[in-house]
Amino acid sequence: MEDRRPNAENLLIAISKAERNEQKGRLRVFVGMCPGVGKTFSMLKAAHEQQKRGVEVLVGIVETHSRPDTEALLDGLEIFPRKIIPYKGTKLAEMDLDALLKKKPRLVLVDELAHTNTPGVRHKKRYQDVEELLENGIHVYTTINIQHIESRNDQVSQITGVSVRETVPDAFLDQADQIEVIDLSPKELLQRLKEGKVYLGDRAEQAAQNFFKEEQLLALRELSLRFIAERVDRDLNTQMTLKGIEGPWNTNERLLVTVSHSPYASRLIRATRRMAYNLEAPWLALYVNFGEVLSLNDQVMLKKNLNLARELGAEVVTLVDTSLISAIQKICQEKNVTQIVMGRPDRRFFRDLFSKGTVLDQLVRTSSNIDLHVIRAKRPPKYRGFKLKIPEFQTNFLEYYNTVWFLVAISLLCYISLPYVGYRALGSVFLLAILIVASFASFGPIFFAAGISATVWNFVFIPPQFTFVIREWQDTMMVFSFFVTALVSGLLTKRIKRQEKILSNREERARRFYELGKKIADARSIPEILLVLHDVVESQFASEAVALLSDLKSRKLNKPKRPNMSEEEFAVAQWVVDNKKSAGWSTQTLSAANCLCLPMQGQKGMIGVLVLYPKNKAKELSGDQENFLDTVITQVSIAVERLQFSEEAQEGKIYEASEKLHQTLLNSISHELRTPMTTLIGSATALKDDKTLQNKAACQVLTTELIQSVHRLNRVVENLLDTSRLEKGSLQLKKEWFEVNDLVKEVLHHLQVELEGRELSVLGDRSILLEGDFRLLSHAMVNLVLNATKYSSSGTPIVIEINRLSHQLRLSIKDCGSGIPENFRQMIFEKFFRLPGSPAGGIGLGLSIVKSIVELHQGQISAQQRLDGYSGTQFDIELPVPPTPTILNKVIE
Repeated sequence: MEDRRPNAENLLIAISKAERNEQKGRLRVFVGMCPGVGKTFSMLKAAHEQQKRGVEVLVGIVETHSRPDTEALLDGLEIFPRKIIPYKGTKLAEMDLDALLKKKPRLVLVDELAHTNTPGVRHKKRYQDVEELLENGIHVYTTINIQHIESRNDQVSQITGVSVRETVPDAFLDQADQIEVIDLSPKELLQRLKEGKVYLGDRAEQAAQNFFKEEQLLALRELSLRFIAERVDRDLNTQMTLKGIEGPWNTNERLLVTVSHSPYASRLIRATRRMAYNLEAPWLALYVNFGEVLSLNDQVMLKKNLNLARELGAEVVTLVDTSLISAIQKICQEKNVTQIVMGRPDRRFFRDLFSKGTVLDQLVRTSSNIDLHVIRAKRPPKYRGFKLKIPEFQTNFLEYYNTVWFLVAISLLCYISLPYVGYRALGSVFLLAILIVASFASFGPIFFAAGISATVWNFVFIPPQFTFVIREWQDTMMVFSFFVTALVSGLLTKRIKRQEKILSNREERARRFYELGKKIADARSIPEILLVLHDVVESQFASEAVALLSDLKSRKLNKPKRPNMSEEEFAVAQWVVDNKKSAGWSTQTLSAANCLCLPMQGQKGMIGVLVLYPKNKAKELSGDQENFLDTVITQVSIAVERLQFSEEAQEGKIYEASEKLHQTLLNSISHELRTPMTTLIGSATALKDDKTLQNKAACQVLTTELIQSVHRLNRVVENLLDTSRLEKGSLQLKKEWFEVNDLVKEVLHHLQVELEGRELSVLGDRSILLEGDFRLLSHAMVNLVLNATKYSSSGTPIVIEINRLSHQLRLSIKDCGSGIPENFRQMIFEKFFRLPGSPAGGIGLGLSIVKSIVELHQGQISAQQRLDGYSGTQFDIELPVPPTPTILNKVIE
């Protein structure tokens, strides 16, 4: 019974794509062959239609290029404010992604998909902004020209001579639910250009002389129409797979040719290439592995034919199957093949008899909806009669050994039963014995069992006994049936074992791919993925493997870490990156190299080369090994490319955060420096006035302001310097013994201006001795007390409490402010963090420096609500107190 089930892998891909599209926002792309065909105009018209249906539409960013018809369509649509980004002394407007995500409209219009964002925006490319909108369930309409699509970039560059750097990967466009080509004839477009509807002034004349030439516009138009045709074809195949529709549908011609190790296969391949070229249709080359072992010459010829098909542009497909007809039908159904190209097969009596005709006859009978092309041969087809193929001796000795003892046991049993059962009945027992041998043995032991059984039955059981004389014709037929049974059983056994081997290989292959996919999914970095690749290749192919990744921008290979890689081998690897083809050992290109270099190509382009150093160069890779290796490299390449994109996105986020932090820090430091400097300049200028000098009260006020400004400026500089030293690790503690009272006095002296009008209470034993860096600890205490004055009302008291624990000293600074919310109590010790609603002044470094100083002294600091019933914040510093030296105790006494 013919298996009509769809390919599981294709079905899974189609279902995954459908589920993915259900979860994300819808993407509609308007594609044009060049600027001026009306992409933005068509997008805005479609947006108005959606708005009439009640859909909330926002214009995220649209570039009208001063075209009146396009600008008129913006009326009635809500234009979302753009985000202003300062860049190199200018201000540029970009789409405000964060605001759009916060508002979350139903539909957003995003023009010029391939645009590169200004540095400082979260994503480098605008299509990445669109991707984030889609991930958040927002529908997007967008526009793009054909030259900005990655897979068409080289063709456009060849046609126009213009290199386009801003591109969008095809993998992103694959997410689109709808792609529309905005088509316009070149003559009509040139007329629009002449009328000033595309560009104005000199720019229009320059465009007409360069890019906007009729022959180039015709080629670009064909590229855009072919792109949408390929997209529609893929969508059709997806729908046919999901809905189990049996094809093919002749919506687009697709040719198929079968490839084998025959020397005549190359002629069929070239003929198919010519037909596909004339039809401008894609074509496939199918190789079916029947599980047979090919000779070395056949393997070389097969590889040569497959390489020829690849070089001529075929999609090479390899299947493992027991039937060529079923394999062809399966591929025709999956790939929507409409035409099959084949040669005239030779006829063979028995094979054609059991198969109901030649391969051509069977295809004509079973593929009525597919066109068959029979290519003429250099010679007429031959009629091949019965050809006896002598099987090679491949069975091990153990099977023959077991067969002999089994037949000995059967013979003894029959000999004992002979007086009770007729000898002809015992012949049936020997036939049964042959069938039993066929269930576990191979072809050789089966025929061996048939010969032994016939000999023993004839010599021992057929009258006259113990002679080889056979008198009855029925007995002759019985002996002959032994060999017929053995032949049929052997052929069936051989076929079953071959099918078993094929199924086993499929299972093993699926298991290996599953394990590979699982290991790749578990890998969290590119080196881990490459390590998986090395392990798989070295274990499966007995070869040393080295993966060389290329630079994302220049596409030049990074220098290898393998010390013994020669310059010639590295040059071969670089050639593979530049030409996207395999080279080196066992290939037709640079075959003198000691290594095999295979391209690692992702969805967007080349990411590197896998270099294989085979241990046995006399044995080339088989077709199955090449297919397995190609699949492994493809999976690894896509995984590496995905991580590279992820790292790029992460770097973009880090860069954006760094830019924001840099801007915040610059603004804060600028404010903190300018404020006291402005006061210093103002006070110094006022003191130059003779009238001011004569007024002692004014002089006193100005002097006080000068001192306060100098102190404030000094604190900012000290905090910045201390932060820099702490980050570099260059700040060394200068420990000494001192009384806590000296530390308190230093703090009061340093903050006497800031504490004016404040009540500061010091509770506890001030005479406790402490070992530490006096300057740093006093700096930490000053920052804490200053923080208390800033975040509590003037006139409220501040308390410094000293408590001696067993081997620790606790210094508590308490204020009467509003307190710190619980969710911010750990964040306040981070650099540049300031509580929301904090008073002006400060750059958020004080508490971070305090924490670092305390931790340098092996202590810890915490913030909490006051525990004594008052409102406010309590900072607790706990420092270790080592035993006081004896000499200091004597001095104190």
